Formats: sequence, C-alpha cells, structure tokens
Amino acid sequence: MKKTYILLAAVALLLSSCGKDFLNTFPTSSVDENSIFTSTENSMMAINGIHRMMHEGNGSGTTTGYYGQGGYPTFCLHLAIMSDDVVWTYDNVMYKYSAQWIHHRNLTHNYNDLNYYWKLFYRIANNSNKVIEAVNGGIPGPVQYGYYSKGQAYAYRAFAFFNLVQCWAKRYDPAGNNTQPGIILKLTTAQEGLPRSTVEETYAQILSDLDSAIVNLDKVTLPKTNKSHIDKYVARALKARVYLVMGQWQKAAETAEEVITKSGAKLQADTYTTVVNRSSDANNTEWLWGLVAMADGTQGGALRSWHNFISNNNTSYNRNTQRAIYNLLYNTIPDSDVRKGLWVPDPYSASVLYIPSNKAARKAPWMSQKWIIDDNVTQNTYRDVAYIRLPEMYLIAAEGYARAGVNDKAQSYLYTLAHHRDPEYVKSTKTGAELADEAVWQRRVELWAENGLRWFDLKRLDIALDRGPKPRAGYNQGGTANGWATSSKKAPWNDKKYDPIDPLASNYNMYAEQMPGEAARYIGKPSVDIRWQWLIPYNEINSNPLCEQNPMD
Repeated sequence: MKKTYILLAAVALLLSSCGKDFLNTFPTSSVDENSIFTSTENSMMAINGIHRMMHEGNGSGTTTGYYGQGGYPTFCLHLAIMSDDVVWTYDNVMYKYSAQWIHHRNLTHNYNDLNYYWKLFYRIANNSNKVIEAVNGGIPGPVQYGYYSKGQAYAYRAFAFFNLVQCWAKRYDPAGNNTQPGIILKLTTAQEGLPRSTVEETYAQILSDLDSAIVNLDKVTLPKTNKSHIDKYVARALKARVYLVMGQWQKAAETAEEVITKSGAKLQADTYTTVVNRSSDANNTEWLWGLVAMADGTQGGALRSWHNFISNNNTSYNRNTQRAIYNLLYNTIPDSDVRKGLWVPDPYSASVLYIPSNKAARKAPWMSQKWIIDDNVTQNTYRDVAYIRLPEMYLIAAEGYARAGVNDKAQSYLYTLAHHRDPEYVKSTKTGAELADEAVWQRRVELWAENGLRWFDLKRLDIALDRGPKPRAGYNQGGTANGWATSSKKAPWNDKKYDPIDPLASNYNMYAEQMPGEAARYIGKPSVDIRWQWLIPYNEINSNPLCEQNPMD
C-alpha cells in the first residue's frame, strides 16, 4: 500500500500554539510533521489534522473529477442515496450512479470515488498510526495531551477500519464463521503490501482499538471545547455501533446506555421545530460528535460539502435535484410526530417551502426540509454536520435490549425518544423481534439520511434493498412525459393531469427522466448478492499483489 502523509504545509501560528490552545482551534491539516511529534502538546496538531481530513475536499474542478468528494460526509451521502429511504428525484450527474448502484462496482468511473474513499480512510488510519507511535515512543510533554491525542488516534483508526470493512467486505454474520476476506489491517506506518485479514480479525482489531481509546480517554481531565474532538463517550458510542453490527445485542445496549446516562448529552425540545440550522448546529445538546464548521462559514472547495448536496444551499445540485423521502415510509409517520414536518409531500401547495433562491430551482414531491440553512448561501458555505447524535444511542439501546430479551428496558428507551418527538406516542407493549422492528422504524425516521446508517442497517440485518412497488396498470407512472414537474415553472404536480397516482406505489423511479432505472429497484440480500461489496480500487490492487479483489460478477 502506498504511504500516506500528513500535509506538510507549515503554518507558523499553529506551530507556535501550545497547551489549551489546541483544544480551542478548529480542525486543520496544515501542519509540519517534523514539528508535530516533538511533544505531546504538538501531537494534538496531528489530531486536528485528522479532524480536517474527515471533511476536506479532494482537488478542484470537473476536469479532475473531484466534485462531490468532500470526505466522510459525502461518503455518507453515497450510502444514503444507495438506500431505500432517500429517493433520487431529477437527473443530475452527481451521485446518480449511487442511486443506480453502479459507482461502487465500477473501477474505471470518471469520478474515481472508489480510490478516493478507500484512500481517505487509510489516510485517517495511517495518520492515527503516526500519533500512536509517537506517543508510545515517549515524546516529552504533559501526559494529559498524550492520553488525549493517543486516545483519539485509536478511536479514529477504529472508525476508519469500521467504515472500510462494512463497505469492502461481506457482512459480519453474528452466527459466526466470519473467515471471509475483510480489509488490510495496517497497524504501523512501516507496514506495506499486506494481505486482507478476515472479517473476524478486522472486528477484533476494531474492538481492541476502541478499548485502547477508552482506556486513554478515561484518563483525560482536559475540557472538551469542540465537538469535533473525540472524548470517552464518543469512543463508547462508536463501540455501541460496532456491537450492534456484530449482533452483540446486550453489549450494544449497555454501551449505548452508558453514553445516555453519563455523557451529559440531552434531548433538545426544539431540535425539529427550529427551521434554520435545525440539523446543522453543533451547539444542539443532542450532538456527541460532528464536523464543526470554520467560524467564517467557509472551508474551501466548491461543491464538496454535505450541504452542497442535501440542503437549500444555492448550488446547482440542490437546485436541480431535490432529495426526497421514500413516500411509503413517510405515510407511516403519524401527523402528531414533529418529524413529519421535515418533508413536504406536495411542495406546490406548501405554505412555507425552503428552496434555493433561484427561479430555476426544482421542487419535488416528498422533498426534504431537514437540513435548512440560511437562505441563498453560496456553494462554498459550510455548516456543522453531525457524526453521532444522542437519539442513535437511545435506539441502539432499544433495539439491543429488545433482541437480548430485556423488553422493559427496550420499551423505556424507545418511549423516551419516541414520546419526545411525538407527544401522542404510547409506550410500546411489543416484545422481542417486534419491539426491535419498531426501534428500526424509529431509526429510519429519526436518522433519515444520516451517516449512511440505513444502508448499514440493511447490510447488518441481511435485508434486501426493496424500493417499493411500481404503479399498477391504469395509474400514472410518473416521469416527465406523464407530468411530474421538472421545474417550478411547470404546473403544480397535484393538478388533475397528474392523476391518478397509485396510493400503493413507491415514488422511486417516478420523477423526471426516471433516471435511477428499474435495475436498482430491488437488490438481493447482502448475504448472497455481491453488489453489497465495494470493489477495491486498481491503485491498491496494482501496488499490492497480496490484496485480493472482491468478486466482480
């Protein structure tokens, strides 16, 4: 595997910083590697560099194919659009190959996303190795900074491996026998050309890294002043995610419960009743970990931020291709649930609709209003992005306890969150698998489009991707030819010419040119369909003869 390096552009101001200043700086990757590892204080610079790697753009300009490559948030957008709950509307080049289930299986794609995201997570892992090796090697300085930087490095390496194995390997089977190829476990900066470890070995390493992270972070007494940093509760939240994927239900629930009861995070009353920045403000008390945008609202790199592709940010991709919720999921949300207001089933009759301030902006039935930010901001404007929120911990506790047979605790954790969002919600009397299914439904609504979680849920639970039924004969099939509007200049979509709309049909593949196509309406179970495994990029295969490719057809 080719070596990756911390960016070497020296910034004198950063290099002269020390002590608590490191805890107050926003993420940066512009640091001098030779200076970074001279002290434990300076090792925090490397951690800030990793924070920045999580969302920094890749190159510039369409000629190099880098649009849309904005780090972990855009990686999550690929996964969201590959799921059943986020519906692609109108034709636009960016991310349409995700909707079609093509980009992760195409080694010669123009945008080279496979290589970019593979490299991204190994850059995070390799730079984490640098921090671990330096602190373990005895660099001088206050021990607190050593604990803090090394603890975060272990957590970041686990995070990188966890994302890699979930995408590039077959699913973890809780029943056992996980001898299938996993990922390359590069645990030192000196290792090169390694074969893939098994899935079981990979998850064992992820848990070991998270244990090491927790041991170190539990010793930290320094204040956490920025939610981009990983503390002992974020590390535990990551571990709860891992246990959930492994089907270790009791451990997942107990770990999530510890985060709920001890982290200090609280459910916030106005999380969804607020409009502007309701899902884009790290000050929300429900946020445990996330991207904290620069103070001036910009971080450079056009068309690479999360909000460039999913909010009302005034970019071409938001104007042309609104994101919509799967309508049959939307129909199951009670009207008393505050979250139902995050989507608009009929944008042409909506009294309030937040779209880019541009007359050419399209509207789409069931379009999202979840990530509303200041109106008409430019394509370079960034906002905060959540990586882990407290509601996820409630839902891990609920699902985990339900599947472990601890129904009273599962019902209580589910009730706390569900009643907070829907005052008419009544505490569930379901048990076991039915109660777990209710928790999974809550995950779909509460965590819609967040962190690729729905795609990961389908894979861990071995559920086929089913984007719902086509309209039956005699009903409107959608598409431009049948009147599904392509811009705001068209007649309202609920005009009589749009009738009859099949009430039992999915809104998948009904918009505009019906670009996603029927081939991606149904994808078989992850345990049997090879399309759930991303292909390993040519760059890795060509430079590392020990690396085995995934099945290609």
